[in-house]
Amino acid sequence: MKILFLSHYDNLYGAGRALLNLVLGLKAGGKHIPVVVLPAEGEFTRILKENGIEYHIQALTQWEAIYREPISFALKKSKRKKAIEAELESLAELFKDKGIELIHSNTSVIGQGAMLSERLNCRHVWHIREFADLHYGMRFFYPDETVRKYYESADRLIAISDAVKDYLDKKYPAAKTVRIYDGIDTSLQFKKAEKKSGPFSFVYAGYLFPAKRQLDVIEAAKLLKDKTAPFEVVFAGEGDKNYTALLKRKTEEYGLKRLIRFPGFVKDMSGLLKKAGAGIIASEYEGFGLVTVEYMRAGLPVIGRRSGATPEIVKDGETGILYEDIDTLASAMRSLIEDEERALKFGDAGRERAERFSLSANTAEITKLYDGLENEG
Repeated sequence: MKILFLSHYDNLYGAGRALLNLVLGLKAGGKHIPVVVLPAEGEFTRILKENGIEYHIQALTQWEAIYREPISFALKKSKRKKAIEAELESLAELFKDKGIELIHSNTSVIGQGAMLSERLNCRHVWHIREFADLHYGMRFFYPDETVRKYYESADRLIAISDAVKDYLDKKYPAAKTVRIYDGIDTSLQFKKAEKKSGPFSFVYAGYLFPAKRQLDVIEAAKLLKDKTAPFEVVFAGEGDKNYTALLKRKTEEYGLKRLIRFPGFVKDMSGLLKKAGAGIIASEYEGFGLVTVEYMRAGLPVIGRRSGATPEIVKDGETGILYEDIDTLASAMRSLIEDEERALKFGDAGRERAERFSLSANTAEITKLYDGLENEG
């Protein structure tokens, strides 16, 4: 089956890496033929090219956005809908004779896949990776009934966690929703968890954005400053310029420059993970958290917010610690700094648990879904 994948961004953060892993897995399997649409050339397209995977460059406008001021939103809505229509015309013309049998949309924030499937008369699978309205405060540019129609007419919605599936089941009860966890490459080998030299290091990898709540970690570090053994926090990632500036300003204001580092986007995380003592995931509405599993795979205990899908991955008191607010976050950080044996125990248990979230399992489940749709005729 020839499958067209649509993505509105070309970065290799969570959703982008998950898409790339899936496409490479399908290519290796040989049964289904992936074709990918991305907004720009870059590292993603370089890897596709190296693996002989067909791709096309086309910007895709989000069909929902953060709601602020009503007048500007109305103006934005008109502009965005015109852009989406132009993109649909371009895609329909490009793929009308390409034999596309199924369209796979990579996230909920683009609706072009649903609309294009109508024009190409093919199936549509929609990967829902986020709580767009809860996590980012997004609002659709289309009427609720239109959105509902597209969600509930998709051949399948793939929710990346039980938390996301529950959310979708309540909003779109007639949709055909299945839960398939994202997966990581578990073939990468790390040494057994062991004590590190130097200060205890926390790593938080991810896009720098308010909804990821890196600022909470800085606030917790402020509470711990000079009250426990030496530690550091490393924020691996780039992101929103204003928010990044705020994080760095607060770091300086709180006198934490010697404790907190911002290395930017880290292409190869293995070195950073090997030096770390624990991983942090602070998002309030994390849809899954590939990086959470990657922490565990590297033998790191995880400190995660008790919300979203994080409790599905992190077992409190077994593979890490779940927290509710800045005070309990600081307490969790302190407990690992001061009891490294406990941290190592959590890390070893997490490494074992990470095996269930493998890339091979993810690819196998999605391939089985494709096969089932193909057999439905």
